[in-house]
Amino acid sequence: MTTSLRSSLLALALSGGLALNASAQAPAQDQATWTAIQQLQADVRSDRRTLVAENLPLTEGEARAFWPVYTAYAADLAKTGDRKASLIAAYAANFDSMNDTKAGAFMTDYLDMEASRLAVRKKYADQATKVLGAQKAARWMQIETKLDAIINLGIASEIPLVPIKK
Repeated sequence: MTTSLRSSLLALALSGGLALNASAQAPAQDQATWTAIQQLQADVRSDRRTLVAENLPLTEGEARAFWPVYTAYAADLAKTGDRKASLIAAYAANFDSMNDTKAGAFMTDYLDMEASRLAVRKKYADQATKVLGAQKAARWMQIETKLDAIINLGIASEIPLVPIKK
């Protein structure tokens, strides 16, 4: 993982942790959290392409066919990332007033976002398989999955569990 990606993950973890653990703060804090999330997304999008390129050996012909697919994939995936960032910000803003209705809505929205993300992956995995073959397409999906796992671990470690009020 590049230093820039590690730094961005740390920045999100710190800013997200502060915002989620002190969710009653003023809107300026919510804006700072949103800005940090957006910066992380930009860094990940930039570094992700580099990491894929470094770990997916392609011939010139494969590269010409694959990178346009990847660019379209990244654009569609960014939409689900934006949706996830919005959910995190909304969760932080509603943390102290969490109730069954809000928790249910967050859970439904999160699962819908994950389903959308999986649909994007499937669509572009099929396209990548057509231009790269199954082995290289599978390797690409492995790289993507590993990057997501690293990012999600950093985010999840800073988001407190839904409070249960009696």
